[in-house]
Amino acid sequence: MNRNLRLLFMDFPNSEFWNYSAQIWSLPEVETLCLNLQNNHAINVNILLYCYWIGAKKCILNEDDIQILLDTAQPWQTIIAPLRDSRKMMQQHLVAMPANMRKQTVFNINEMEINAEHMTQIALEKALNLENITPYKNHNDIECSFNNVKIYLDSLENETTIDEITRQIIELHMAIFQDKEAVQVATMSCI
Repeated sequence: MNRNLRLLFMDFPNSEFWNYSAQIWSLPEVETLCLNLQNNHAINVNILLYCYWIGAKKCILNEDDIQILLDTAQPWQTIIAPLRDSRKMMQQHLVAMPANMRKQTVFNINEMEINAEHMTQIALEKALNLENITPYKNHNDIECSFNNVKIYLDSLENETTIDEITRQIIELHMAIFQDKEAVQVATMSCI
């Protein structure tokens, strides 16, 4: 076996959704807030980001759209969750292995996890025909995004309710849109 083998980077097709996600992920606090929602409330960050992406197009999703997104993301979650758990176990030294191999193993698992996230977003981007979703002329992107997130959260079948995480969603809105007044107005009109 070749000891110099490294994980090969995937050559993905261009994805408007992935590009949008990468752009907002790099904003201050967005990553931390999203990961907190994922880790503490079982929120699918890819669907959450989709809600913002489609909201930026001034489109509002309905319950059927959300179900299609959930069904599309589910098979990928069965791949991503064990990768995430394995990476965390390695980082916490819960797996016995030579120390000199730990860093590369964590790197390789992380790359596989990111690749699976990327593939999830490509699948989500293709799951809905955007031509069938009419943009709302009477709502701005902030209002559309908040409506989409609310519809997604309302669809969850776990004990998380929008009341429990409204503050965190508002913080995420602030981090993404960086317009406190507009976020407050949108929040009040959507709650």
